[in-house]
Amino acid sequence: MNSFAVTPRIIAVAGVDGSGKTTLTDWLRQELLARGHRPGFVWSRFNNYLSKPFLAATRVTGHNVYRIHEGVRMGFHEFGRLPVALRYLFVGLQALDVNIATLLKIRFPSRHIAVTICERGPWDTLVDVAADTGLEGLAGPFFAGIFCGQLAKRADVVLVERDAGLIECSRPELKFDGKLRQRQRLYRRLADVGGWKVIVNNGDLNDTKRDFSAWLNDRGY
Repeated sequence: MNSFAVTPRIIAVAGVDGSGKTTLTDWLRQELLARGHRPGFVWSRFNNYLSKPFLAATRVTGHNVYRIHEGVRMGFHEFGRLPVALRYLFVGLQALDVNIATLLKIRFPSRHIAVTICERGPWDTLVDVAADTGLEGLAGPFFAGIFCGQLAKRADVVLVERDAGLIECSRPELKFDGKLRQRQRLYRRLADVGGWKVIVNNGDLNDTKRDFSAWLNDRGY
């Protein structure tokens, strides 16, 4: 009998763009298959339901813009320039949206699957919102509970870290993301608060995979 049949688990792979999440997630799916699991997969980001009117309004005011860098269309939320009350309004709307998305896209689909891989989830949304609003204090236990509490007892979160300079070499457009290093700090703060596994992906990919594999063993996967 599968040891996870009674309590389905989620392995959440988090981190900034360009850190290597997708590569490691693809490897993780194959690794879990080799270990006898049939993992589910979820990608959950940009879940804007109740937030849509706010985003539309800020597009008009110039706080929500798109720019082309290195041939890549990039979106920028410059909500740190908004009054504090409006910033917290966005936080509240995003908290509602992320909980709706978590329920419909993650909790319900994964309830009968022994192991589900989640690449991008409520943890990433919380970091995005904290960076977009300039409210770095959101990256703490209180708002982590509000944004991610539905999955707190089921999820093992893995933070993939990569040096910002290496990211900018492999993804040149991210040189224009003025919040890259801020997001990295916010992720690390949440990792420290939540006791996440941190995998440093700066060197040989095989070394990174061995580190990940050892953690899977420790967690009983």
